Amino acid sequence: MSLALIPLLISLGFLLRTAMVLTGLLKGPILETFEKYGDIENVYYPLPSILLWGGILVLSVTSLIADRASIFLPTMPIGLLLVIASYAAYTNPQIARQYPRIFMSYPRWYFELRERTSRYERRRLAYMWLWLPRRLRLIYNASDHAFNQWADLVILATMRYEDNPDHWRDIPVNANGLF
Repeated sequence: MSLALIPLLISLGFLLRTAMVLTGLLKGPILETFEKYGDIENVYYPLPSILLWGGILVLSVTSLIADRASIFLPTMPIGLLLVIASYAAYTNPQIARQYPRIFMSYPRWYFELRERTSRYERRRLAYMWLWLPRRLRLIYNASDHAFNQWADLVILATMRYEDNPDHWRDIPVNANGLF
């Protein structure tokens, strides 16, 4: 068994994980970005990981084929270029903020959630996600409709507890002037 097979399998696994996140079948990694506090809100930016694991995949396939078939393949520079491009994309995350329609439109539930919720509500969703049982997370990962219903319920349950009243959503007032 060749040593190049290990990075090949690892890179395939992480590329599959990234594909699952981008298709909306895995919501945890995106919800983890909502947990962070700070001045600038983190965005889910998959380009560095796609480039890194794609570069490692190209490098490992090149070394595996060169080892098995004893031929020279000129794809090694392409793999190195992908790894270098992943570093450049990782050090410049503001690219995702400059072009949100390109980098933040997939998965669709993520785009819709960013459009209709505040940062505070997304943070509450992220922390409530941690409390869900594993089987329920699997159900919400598989169904965007069920996830959106759950997200709406969490937003409704937490919208009155924001610290700053200026950020509260409009609350209907009854005839007596009470909430």
